[in-house]
Amino acid sequence: MKNLGRILLCGSLLITYFTNASAVSTFGTKATGSDLEPVSAFLSDGGEGAAFASVSFTTFQAQAGFDPLSTYLPVLQAESNGIGATFDDDRTQAEAEAYQVFTSTITQTIDLDIVLNSVVTNETGGTSGVLSNIYVFGGSDFAVQNGFCSGGQFMFDSIYMCGDETATSSRNGLTWSNLFNGGTSPLLTDTLSFTVNTGESFGIFASLSAGSFQGTADAFNTLTLDFTVGPNGDLSKIAPLTLPSPIPLPAAVWLLGSGLLGLIGIASRKKAA
Repeated sequence: MKNLGRILLCGSLLITYFTNASAVSTFGTKATGSDLEPVSAFLSDGGEGAAFASVSFTTFQAQAGFDPLSTYLPVLQAESNGIGATFDDDRTQAEAEAYQVFTSTITQTIDLDIVLNSVVTNETGGTSGVLSNIYVFGGSDFAVQNGFCSGGQFMFDSIYMCGDETATSSRNGLTWSNLFNGGTSPLLTDTLSFTVNTGESFGIFASLSAGSFQGTADAFNTLTLDFTVGPNGDLSKIAPLTLPSPIPLPAAVWLLGSGLLGLIGIASRKKAA
């Protein structure tokens, strides 16, 4: 019985460890949309640990996911139609967001190439537009956590990306990428450059918003991201810390539980013998 008790205690501690360790996923997606008139609607989908999120209504749609062909970087789409708005606050909004944590097995400088394709129209008095923001966080204090962190970036729900903003924008020298189309810039590009050390983790958070009032904002074709490296870099050395998947991480706990039951059975048979 003493050995059996030790087995159960170890199993309990391991289950607690796995549960706490997976409390905040290293990836997530969120899609939201809202409209006031003529039919009020607010839709939301996804969250921390979601590999795909999507909302759709007559006046808006948004999708967030990951592209396996670009090392599982975020792919975001959003579209809204605010033609015929009757009040000043009747703004139609669609938003897609995603974050992913990566690691590099070598020290290298990485370029994150950003392309935003969108079409914006505005009638008289219209204020429609498409906005994207992309952040890169890293450093020794890097973390994704449930709750506020000083200097971190709020993403969605209560999830923050923490650490140092390690990138520089080729477009304006900011530490993040900020692109906006108010109707005259259908194709916008930017590059965020940053350096990672061997074994270091870094996170990317991307958001895309399509808001419209007396006009339309179509960014469904689409916000895309892609890694490139210089002659001394190696794309194959960059990988997500966790592959986005609809299969929940706690499945490992069930496997652990099955193993414990097997050990208990073996211990019981030895005692009977």
